[in-house]
Amino acid sequence: MEKIKQYKYIILIVLIILAGAFYWFQLRPTMIRKECSKLLTGFGSIGLSGERNYNNCLLQNGLKE
Repeated sequence: MEKIKQYKYIILIVLIILAGAFYWFQLRPTMIRKECSKLLTGFGSIGLSGERNYNNCLLQNGLKE
């Protein structure tokens, strides 16, 4: 228990970094893809134009190069 008290700030910083990494690499891309898929289905776009809009949305949000 004494070790935990001694390293509580280091543990807190590590947890914050892990939470930030989880958000950046897992939650953020999922939310962006969800928003971009609304473009795909929202306008009734079917085929290449819908796929192009989806890919452009991903590109604008930094998920594609």
